[in-house]
Amino acid sequence: MRLSESAGGTGPVAILVRVEGDEVVERLHQGLVELSRVDEVRCRRYAGGWLLTACGVPNADPDPLLRTVGALVDQFDSLAEVVDVRLGGSELPSGLDGYRISTQFKVAGRDCPIDSGTLHLDAAHVFGTGAHASTKLAVQAMEEIAGREGRLPARVLDVGTGSGILAMIAARLGGELVQGIDICAEAVGVAQRNVVANDLQERVFVASTPLAELPESFGLVVANVTASVLLRLAEEIVGRLQPAGWLIVSGLQGRQGEEIEEALGSHNGLKTVARYAEGKWRCLTFRNSSLA
Repeated sequence: MRLSESAGGTGPVAILVRVEGDEVVERLHQGLVELSRVDEVRCRRYAGGWLLTACGVPNADPDPLLRTVGALVDQFDSLAEVVDVRLGGSELPSGLDGYRISTQFKVAGRDCPIDSGTLHLDAAHVFGTGAHASTKLAVQAMEEIAGREGRLPARVLDVGTGSGILAMIAARLGGELVQGIDICAEAVGVAQRNVVANDLQERVFVASTPLAELPESFGLVVANVTASVLLRLAEEIVGRLQPAGWLIVSGLQGRQGEEIEEALGSHNGLKTVARYAEGKWRCLTFRNSSLA
């Protein structure tokens, strides 16, 4: 895994490592705690194994820590795997104006009234403010589907929901039941608070349920994750699509867009509908043409 692929700037970084075996998790936990660039290490049971979350020191360049953790994890071969990398604690606006993330939506401070085009986020603990290009591209893709179809499909899944911003926008664009999932327990708590703050708790639900354990299928699946995570989850993601369902994947850099398009295109019935780019970042929209 190219650990630096999801580092879009400086700020507190959270590196999520899935581990098998009690002895391995103890050794790896100790190794992470001893790293000078790690501020905190959290550990919890997850999907038959363990999930370690190494939180970097605030306001530090994340890349050196990403490389160090990658080398440490590699020592345990297949018993440990980095499954996600994300930046948190990004600065949020405090005033009324905020900042626009698409033609329809903006993020603004809590003193700005809630309306259909404004989102409020928890400024204390953020896992995605909407300001990153990968999020903006995913929003653009959702807006275009909603414009083409009149609204988004009734059932939407947001994989790696982070702050919940894409799940909430999906609800604003017509999703009647939006499920956000994230393996990071802190992100789930943050997203749940954001959903309530934006009065969307009747339509948006966030949990740490593993993707493989979701029994439902969805008319739209959005996955703004790293390329390596997307490849690992590809079968499960495609398997959650309803016939004629839409898939939006973002968080890709450069040639990763072509690689992911080729990989997902190998799945029967999945066709590329649109491609988006901003700087080095790429986003793709697919549609499932398979029959029920």
